[in-house]
Amino acid sequence: MANKKSKSQTLVTKFPDEGEIFKATVQKHAALIFFVHFYKGHKKALRRHIQFVNDLGYDAYAFNLKDDVSDHYGVPYSHISKKFGMKHAMADQIEEHLDLLSAYKEKVMFAFSNVAGCAIEVMGRRDNQGIKALICDSGPTANFVNSAYKLYKYAQPIKFAPLRLVAAPLLAYGWSSELHKDIPKDLQKLPDGFPVLSIRGWKDPLMVPAEIDKIFEPCTNLAWQKLSLPEATHLTGLRDFPEDYKPAVESFLNSAL
Repeated sequence: MANKKSKSQTLVTKFPDEGEIFKATVQKHAALIFFVHFYKGHKKALRRHIQFVNDLGYDAYAFNLKDDVSDHYGVPYSHISKKFGMKHAMADQIEEHLDLLSAYKEKVMFAFSNVAGCAIEVMGRRDNQGIKALICDSGPTANFVNSAYKLYKYAQPIKFAPLRLVAAPLLAYGWSSELHKDIPKDLQKLPDGFPVLSIRGWKDPLMVPAEIDKIFEPCTNLAWQKLSLPEATHLTGLRDFPEDYKPAVESFLNSAL
C-alpha cells in the first residue's frame, strides 16, 4: 500500500475544472479510480460510483469536462493530436488531469458513454500514466452517427424529425471526423493482456450492445470481458442493478490489479 504521508505531501491540493480527490475512509488499495463523466454530465452525477469504490477501499478522482463547444471558443481542437473535434479536445483535458495525479503510481480509468472514447485516446497516446485497467460503462459505440441521432431523439430531444436528421451528423463530425474508427487503433496500442471491463444495458436507447462490441472485438491484445445487464438502460446499471453491478466491478478490480 502506498505511504499516505508521502502521497499527501506530493499531491496537488487544488485542481482545475473542480477536480477533487475523494478519499476512501479506509484505504485498502494503492490504485486510484480515475473517473471521466458522460457527455453533458457533471462529477456530481458520479456520486454513487465514487461512494462505491470508496467503500471498496479505493481513492477516487473526478472533475468536470469541458464538453460544450463554447468551452473551446467555438473551435474544439487538440493541441496534442493536432485534430479538430470535441473528442480530441476533451482528451487533452483528461491528459492534463492525469498529469496532476502522478503521485498515484497505479490508476484505473473508469469512463462513461461515448466519452470513454476520449479516455481511450489518451491511453493510446503514451504509456507512462500508470493506467492498469479500463472500465467502460454504456459505451463507446462504433456507430457514432446513430448514437448522435438517438441522443437527439431520447436524451436531448429535438421533436422535429428532419432537424434531428441534420443535427446528428453535425454533432458526429463536430465530435470527431474519424467517427470512432480510431478507437480500436488506440486500444491496440495497449500492452498484451490489458484488462478491460465493458458494461452495457440491453435496453439502452442510445447504445446498441453489438456496436459496443465492435470497438473491442478487433483488439486481440485486450483481456476484455462484458458485464451485460438485460434490463438496464443508458448509465443505469449501478443505480438500478447494484446486486449485479457491484460484485462484477469488484471482481474485475481484484483480478486486474
